[in-house]
Amino acid sequence: MENSDHDERPYGFMERELAFKLLASHAMVDAEFYEALKADPAAAAEQLHIALTEEDVSYIQNDVDWKSLDQWAGSVRESLNLERVTSSW
Repeated sequence: MENSDHDERPYGFMERELAFKLLASHAMVDAEFYEALKADPAAAAEQLHIALTEEDVSYIQNDVDWKSLDQWAGSVRESLNLERVTSSW
């Protein structure tokens, strides 16, 4: 007998937490990905092999304060000096 209250999400809490941390950190270091995540969260996440639910997409589109992030994203990227770390490999 199937439980009608069964959670049908494609992943558990830990996987969800890791997926969103990966999306956020990648968006903070990659300006192109940041813009893609804002414009089309599902397609952007797919680039990282992450499948988002409709609820996830709604959260990214409606609950994330993109205006505040927009103010700081560029300076965060500059502060990380990413070209230094990536050119050393």
